[in-house]
Amino acid sequence: MKQATVALSPSRLPGLDYALNPYTRCGHDCTYCYAPYIMRVQPREWGGSIEAKENLPQLLDRELPRKRGMVGLGTVTDPYQPVEEAIRLTRRCLEMLVKHHARVSVLTKSALVARDADLLSRLDASEVGITVTTVSDERAAIFEPCASPPSRRLEAMRTLDAAGAAVYAFVGPVVPTITDQDLEALVAAVKEAGARSVMADRLNLRPGMKGRMLERLRSVDPASVPAFERSVDDDQYYHATLERLRRLCAAHGLDYKDAF
Repeated sequence: MKQATVALSPSRLPGLDYALNPYTRCGHDCTYCYAPYIMRVQPREWGGSIEAKENLPQLLDRELPRKRGMVGLGTVTDPYQPVEEAIRLTRRCLEMLVKHHARVSVLTKSALVARDADLLSRLDASEVGITVTTVSDERAAIFEPCASPPSRRLEAMRTLDAAGAAVYAFVGPVVPTITDQDLEALVAAVKEAGARSVMADRLNLRPGMKGRMLERLRSVDPASVPAFERSVDDDQYYHATLERLRRLCAAHGLDYKDAF
């Protein structure tokens, strides 16, 4: 646990006015995570020593009356860390956001978000994004080993949609040999689960990221290494894959937009 001095920091992400991150670092251990580069932490250390900013709800209660705008919940660290199930820090933050009638954009790859459907459905002009890079639990586990499997994320999406929350699917990053394995099934699955739109982003490699991804892939699925190596640096691959995704979304009646 640690004490924060500010709850809402200005955000430079499109569509967001403020960033709210109840936790530092992340236990999902996604090999492609960009956050360590932003926070200047070694990627292999990013999943350790997760800290909760325990006084954030109190700070929010003071700041929200004078800081109006769209709040991005989980811009650097997923707000639904495994420890959230016990300490309920994100939930307590949501209670304050509801109290002050804030507008919120949540992004997570944890099925735990469904627990808070009662609060998320009360936030007007707000949205909940759930990351789904593949419908295959097995393929997802290669690069997202400690995150909720896609089957559980899709179930969380159904729960949120049934509660009346506005839900979208974040297909990002697009990862060769993962996202492109059955793109049509992915789009059909998020549509069936209640997503109202899809946002997508390509894989943007940072120093050392490609090597770590190849190391992971060689250890669990060496047969996919050649295809991964052919595509991971290829701009045309991402352009073609995102264009195909755009067309599939249109065919399924889903709005589509590129991230960032």
